[in-house]
Amino acid sequence: MAYELVWEPDGVVRKFSGAVSAREFINSVERVQSDARFDDARYVINDFSAISGHGLSEEALTEAAILQYGAYASNPNCRVVFVTADAALARLVSDSQATSQLQSYQTEVLPTLTEARDWLDSQPQLQLMSNVMGFRVE
Repeated sequence: MAYELVWEPDGVVRKFSGAVSAREFINSVERVQSDARFDDARYVINDFSAISGHGLSEEALTEAAILQYGAYASNPNCRVVFVTADAALARLVSDSQATSQLQSYQTEVLPTLTEARDWLDSQPQLQLMSNVMGFRVE
């Protein structure tokens, strides 16, 4: 496995290392969202700062967006941050977010874990109601 999940009181950090395949990334999304702690998570940090390469593509990020779109119904109070200094990966993530019809979670791409945490700390806490039963008031 090219990632480690580190659950924290308010969210989770997915620490990726080595060469990360698209399948491993999608598997990590599925593992986080199927964990009971995800319903209370305020953030997911995807830390790619220690990778040596990746197989992520627009298709893989679209698949992740589909999973997030579904998860948003049970936890609309989460934000997603990608940590990478790789300009090509940052552009891929940003471009996929900009063109996706499946936007759910507010997503940022930042170069360091410190900047990711600072950005999360500067955001107001979301307090949206879950739509699991179809009762969300917007």
